[in-house]
Amino acid sequence: MTVPVLTFFNNKGGVGKTSLVYHLAWMLSDSGYRVLACDLDPQANLTAAFLDEDQLEKIWDEDNEASAKTILQCVRPLTRV
Repeated sequence: MTVPVLTFFNNKGGVGKTSLVYHLAWMLSDSGYRVLACDLDPQANLTAAFLDEDQLEKIWDEDNEASAKTILQCVRPLTRV
């Protein structure tokens, strides 16, 4: 089975990439599709849009070494690299 991949890219900031991805992912999920939205932006605005304040604080706890994970550390178990 081929999985569709949608990618949104623009070097310029403020053109609506994050908003577009957030609303499209929400709409597709609400329509019954399984959706994975990958936020590779260091500002993590897409991540923040999907989570509530308590979840964000748990992820970005400066006193917790485990919260300092990079995208590679999150993906590594999936790729067995």
